[in-house]
Amino acid sequence: MEWISPVSTALGAVIGVGSTLIADRLRWRRERAGQSLDVRRQLYAEYTAALSRMRTALHECAQADIPAGERPQRVRELFLAPGAYEIRHQLAIIAPQDVVQAARAAFVVLRHTRDLLVDGAAIESPAYSELEARFDSAVAELRRVMRRDLGVAESITRR
Repeated sequence: MEWISPVSTALGAVIGVGSTLIADRLRWRRERAGQSLDVRRQLYAEYTAALSRMRTALHECAQADIPAGERPQRVRELFLAPGAYEIRHQLAIIAPQDVVQAARAAFVVLRHTRDLLVDGAAIESPAYSELEARFDSAVAELRRVMRRDLGVAESITRR
């Protein structure tokens, strides 16, 4: 009978310590998941902003009167300036595959736009207009998969 008191005390200590460790582990996982979500949200915002800056720069370049000899270099410089290449590499590491594929698809359309402008196309050309429409579609898809990954509702107005 003397052993019941020390055993029950030890059992209580084991249960108390065990439940504390489990609670701490669950809290750590929740915090880590929240941090991961925050990192992806920030990276997604940076990437879509970089794509937007690239598109604007290419559009302005298409409208500008740049001598033919300087145009290829100028277009390439404007294309690289926003840093989308670097952000794509980060996305490839931390984003789900559907986001990486959609990010690449939008980027490829801008790369085709760059190449078209390097070849001397004007803003009025049908090929340029078609690439603009393709970019709009690609970015809409990119935002859709990003929102799904972040757990954001499709529409806050639709219930």
